[in-house]
Amino acid sequence: MPAPVETPYLRPAFLTALLGAILPLAVSAAFVLVAQGSADPPVASFVRSTVRTWLVSLGSGIDAGPVTFGLIPVGATFVCVALVAATASWVVSEPVEELAAYVATTAGAYGVIGGIASAASASGDVHISVVRAAFGAFIVGGLGAAWGAVRRHGQAERLWFTASDDIRHATRAAIPGMLMVLAAAGVVVIVQLVRNLERAGDIWAQLDPGTGGGIALAVACVLATPTLVLWTASALIGPGFMLGTDTSVDLTGSQLGNVPGFPLLAALPPPGQFPGWVFVLWLAPLLAGMVSGWRVELGAREGLLSRVALGAASGGVAGFLLGILVGLSGGAIGPGRMADAGPPAFTPLLLAVPAMAVGGALGAVLKHYRGGRAPQPPDASSPGRPRLWKRHQSPSTDRRLGES
Repeated sequence: MPAPVETPYLRPAFLTALLGAILPLAVSAAFVLVAQGSADPPVASFVRSTVRTWLVSLGSGIDAGPVTFGLIPVGATFVCVALVAATASWVVSEPVEELAAYVATTAGAYGVIGGIASAASASGDVHISVVRAAFGAFIVGGLGAAWGAVRRHGQAERLWFTASDDIRHATRAAIPGMLMVLAAAGVVVIVQLVRNLERAGDIWAQLDPGTGGGIALAVACVLATPTLVLWTASALIGPGFMLGTDTSVDLTGSQLGNVPGFPLLAALPPPGQFPGWVFVLWLAPLLAGMVSGWRVELGAREGLLSRVALGAASGGVAGFLLGILVGLSGGAIGPGRMADAGPPAFTPLLLAVPAMAVGGALGAVLKHYRGGRAPQPPDASSPGRPRLWKRHQSPSTDRRLGES
């Protein structure tokens, strides 16, 4: 009789999934309580609101009759990933031998929990897609489990899907380039918010959210900021974004109508054509690709073609990751014309990949020739005059005898 297969990763995986769902549910419950203020809803209604808030944070979207909210709240999703990662870091106290199996099992169990919660929270005209909820929970659970395990035990090398050093170098170098574009977009958002702070205050005053509602509104603005940063990154890449049917914002100008009363949206530019110098911002993806190409490490291979190929690959990977994030940041935020909001789904990807790949190739070329002109360290065995690095050495016995 064959011995049973040992699966020591199952228990920590299921525990991570369970606790990783309870923790964000508790945070969602606190958010719902604060948002409702002094209202005292029935327990069943409160539980459904809590579950729906958590599922929407996972990117599940929600349909409430004619109103559809399909936008992925990137900030809230990141918070969920961080909470699952914190849970995984606590559960996995000892290194897991089968790390990939642990991550996959956690993701699968988390997806099942999300699907069940979606089906259980449906009532009346309000429902959440079971498939989308399960898929969003699967992604969040997997990313959180991987992040937590790696942070606790530093096992990142065991999660790579390939053994190719070239792919690893290109992927590692792609991350700084992607972050550079997001940082540039974040600076633009901050500048716009500072310039339009008075308008944001007027919107807040008109909403008059009260104490509890004000706290909930402030949290919502903070969590929505990454989404606006991704929309701004889409403008830097080229296609821009929409905020309603037949509207657009890109580097040529703003064609917006009435904007929803949300304080963060005060950062949006007023309708009209932008100054010509704004086109300089289009260089951000190219420069970010150059950063990725510059950071590629080749080890012993120093050929120009190798550098250019890997530099272009790193820039292309950066553009691919950025395009995926930007494309996922759009979705419906209400009925009617608000059914179209955010960047187009695929255009940012199609523009970011070639632009940043070209930048990666240029960065690799610059590093190749910069490295070729870099000064070489002095050779102690070479004849000639003593160098500065030798002048602080104590004189040898032969030299002292010659001077005496």
